Amino acid sequence: MAIYREIATQLRDEIGARYISGDLLPSENQLAERFDVNRHTVRRAIDELVQDGLVRRHQGLGCRVVQKPIDYALHDRAAFSHNLNQIGLGLETEVLGRRITVLPDILAEQLALAEGTTVLEVQTRRFIGPDPVCLIRHYLFDLPDDALGGFVEGSLHSYLLQHFDLELQRGSTRLRARMPTFDECNQLAISRGVPVMEVYTRNFCRQTGQLREYSIARSRSDFFEYRVEPKP
Repeated sequence: MAIYREIATQLRDEIGARYISGDLLPSENQLAERFDVNRHTVRRAIDELVQDGLVRRHQGLGCRVVQKPIDYALHDRAAFSHNLNQIGLGLETEVLGRRITVLPDILAEQLALAEGTTVLEVQTRRFIGPDPVCLIRHYLFDLPDDALGGFVEGSLHSYLLQHFDLELQRGSTRLRARMPTFDECNQLAISRGVPVMEVYTRNFCRQTGQLREYSIARSRSDFFEYRVEPKP
């Protein structure tokens, strides 16, 4: 095994055992002295950790350990904010845009809806502390055109429950991992080497069983581990 990979493996083990989110790794000079190698070798080892999403480089500061992945359960409670609050994590919401639009034909076909179906589309970005962690595109059905005029922060699903007595329940969910686009890298503050996890969810009205939302979430794989909980 190449020397830099051996160093990366050892540092990876130490990060899991001894470091917490926010800790700084020793400097490249300190690591080079410790492992008796040159700084170029250390830099390649750290590149491996950055690609794995374990550390992030900060100009003038060094390499900081990122937060360990959040164990996020996919169950019938559809609210992203609520689920994170349940495990003690506050979530901030930024509304990136809202509009009335026609549902893309490919989605209309997948959802067994008529071609040309009009929807209320909302795009949000979610933050945990200062870190952007998730981008979500919400397609909402059978709501007034101005339904979300007052939605500027917090949980979208709580807003729908409070203002429209609409309680959503998660239906089918699909997941896939892929590499991020340049725009997603900028919006989520990640490198091209950190995959995003796409979560496609159908959310139904709990009372009527009617499809009321289709959402596409793109979350940082260095922040989340998804756990599927079977129905009781």
